[in-house]
Amino acid sequence: MGAYDVAIVGAGFVGSALATHLSRDYEVVTFDVKSAPPLLKGLDAEHRPCDITRFDEVRDKLGTPTVVIHTAIIQIPAINEFRESAFAVNVLGTQNVCRVVKETPETAGLILTGSWHVFGEREYGGVIDVSFGYRPDKVEDRAKLYVVSKMLQEGIVRFYDDMLSEKEFNILRLGTVLGEHMPEKAAANIFIANGLKGEPITPYKHSMHRPMLYVAIEDVCKAFHSRVEKIVDGEPGKEASARHVFNLFYPEPITILELAELIREAVILHTDGRITPAIKVVDKDLPILFGPENKHSMRTDVSDLNRLLNVSTMRSPKEAIFEIVKGRCGASR
Repeated sequence: MGAYDVAIVGAGFVGSALATHLSRDYEVVTFDVKSAPPLLKGLDAEHRPCDITRFDEVRDKLGTPTVVIHTAIIQIPAINEFRESAFAVNVLGTQNVCRVVKETPETAGLILTGSWHVFGEREYGGVIDVSFGYRPDKVEDRAKLYVVSKMLQEGIVRFYDDMLSEKEFNILRLGTVLGEHMPEKAAANIFIANGLKGEPITPYKHSMHRPMLYVAIEDVCKAFHSRVEKIVDGEPGKEASARHVFNLFYPEPITILELAELIREAVILHTDGRITPAIKVVDKDLPILFGPENKHSMRTDVSDLNRLLNVSTMRSPKEAIFEIVKGRCGASR
């Protein structure tokens, strides 16, 4: 298989958005266990079905890209139901992709989609920067395996980055990504879908004050483009404060309750007041882990965004939410 610019492993929400964006400037090939991922429909780029849990298949199908972007992961809730499969994809699959990058002379580097959830969800102290640390025991039980998976993926990638001075292994830790095709079971998607149907928007009482960090999919594409450009042009460098680890999220957190309120406001605005969904807090009889004050103890440092990722301004969660709701209202007319 001939040389090409960018391999994107995983064709879910983020992977397909990156493929669409990067294919404007680079030759892109996508990889996923599905032979025809729905979010790639209509994209003028090659797609190769690939099971990343099989090393020989990854080696034979990946070919010789200059850069590999690794987005594949089994997420919540499937990770808790199919644990062996999740370990095979999330951990062994990541090792397989990194090993192929190591053994392919033409490939200059890899970029992993990390997650801000490795920081935990509560009891913040100090400033959240790239060296804040891993806290898998500071999340709800339902999210623990996901956070451990992201930690293990980061560990593998960081080890390869330290081991191979001639190649660059990057991690872009994303906030919870907001965009039109975000996962069906994401809180923002559920809230928007219910709100536009005139049904109540239903944050849970035990987690409604949990502070969340978000990023718009457009900013994700912009940042990845910047890193790909550096690697393709042969201008990598050990410039990040924690080597090649970057935080990519809007610096101001918002709570789940504030998210619900933003979505309600957007629905009212973009339906010209025809739909005014209620906010109904649901009590699941679970311990309340967050209070209104928790948001104010969450301080972030994203000072490297412009210098290292060429992201000078970011779309706020409010702007992203209002754009999604506006688009869905327009599509329904």
